Amino acid sequence: MDGTTPAAGVGGDEPPDLGGVAPDDPIERERTRLAYAIHDGLTQVVTAAVLELEWQARRVDLAPQDAVKAITDATTELRAALDEIRALLSALSPRTDEVHRSVNELIEHVMDRWKLRAKWSVNGDLGSVPGPVLDVATSVIRECVANAAKHSDSNDVAVDVHASASGVEVRIEDGGRGFPPEETGLHAGHLGLEMMRRRVAEVNGTLDVQSSPGNGTRVVARLPVDQGVTS
Repeated sequence: MDGTTPAAGVGGDEPPDLGGVAPDDPIERERTRLAYAIHDGLTQVVTAAVLELEWQARRVDLAPQDAVKAITDATTELRAALDEIRALLSALSPRTDEVHRSVNELIEHVMDRWKLRAKWSVNGDLGSVPGPVLDVATSVIRECVANAAKHSDSNDVAVDVHASASGVEVRIEDGGRGFPPEETGLHAGHLGLEMMRRRVAEVNGTLDVQSSPGNGTRVVARLPVDQGVTS
């Protein structure tokens, strides 16, 4: 993924130094390697950010400018941690048939969780889709299905995922009560939709939300794979 520093020991050619405690079993060795990578990178960054924010929260009235700077710095550090998480997930992502199966299983799981009657299709070579793009696609599926379950008053949802050489299209439709199209922004209380827009924008994609009272909702996310997003 462009602009990302891989987490320690992930994706490199040299075997990681596991401090002399690496087990002989290859699966356990891999677990140990990942534990070191997470501890040395993510855990330390997140812990430092949390401690700084907690400290500034106790003295925000005394030094508001320092608190603002601390929040800005912590945001930067947490974004770096997020990049490391994505690098780890990308390194661990199953490919080809396993990816196709995992997306089907994801859809089945979220439908079962929300007790929805559903039909879905997954087409194309998802194994060639970069990890960050696939992450966004699955995030859109989760959020839209949850929204349909909580707000649409409909038990019927359709999900279609199609991968091509140029990108991935995710389409989710429900036959519920819908909402006025102007009520899709953060100001209208649709935090989930706004977060979806931001996630889609991170991979240079577009999110189209079509809805009107009494006519259900259709969400289409178009996620390109050829504009600087790599696995």
